[in-house]
Amino acid sequence: MKKLVTIALAAFSLAACENATNTTTSDDTITTTTTATDDNAAYAPVEGDVTRRDGKVMVRRNGEWVDTDRDVELDNGVIVYKDGRVVRDGNEVELKDGEVVNKTGDFFDRSGRAIENAWKDTKEGVKEAGRDVKDAVKDAGRKLDNAVDNDNKQ
Repeated sequence: MKKLVTIALAAFSLAACENATNTTTSDDTITTTTTATDDNAAYAPVEGDVTRRDGKVMVRRNGEWVDTDRDVELDNGVIVYKDGRVVRDGNEVELKDGEVVNKTGDFFDRSGRAIENAWKDTKEGVKEAGRDVKDAVKDAGRKLDNAVDNDNKQ
């Protein structure tokens, strides 16, 4: 009998829980827009970009590359000289064959990928040259001291 009462009590409890169901209805609508971007997309040259092809500096005009007859100053003050030198804020980079410099001074290789370290490499080269000059001056100073010291001993 105890088992029967226990089973009945359990059945009533389950039935009571089943009837006490909370129902919540939500009418929220969410609109999302997904924009796909490809960071690896190749750069397409536009009007005013500068490149070097077959040793000649060329400018993009009317959808075509044309030889430049003068130095080109870009929008942010970057100057591309007729000989292929590119100068920005006192840093100089040599424009390699097939590379493109856009109007804001960003470099792209011949396949259209951005060259992230074009200006950074210049800074590193200048630092290295500075260290080499410093070491050469120290060596020359030591040799001069040795030469002077040897003269005084005689």
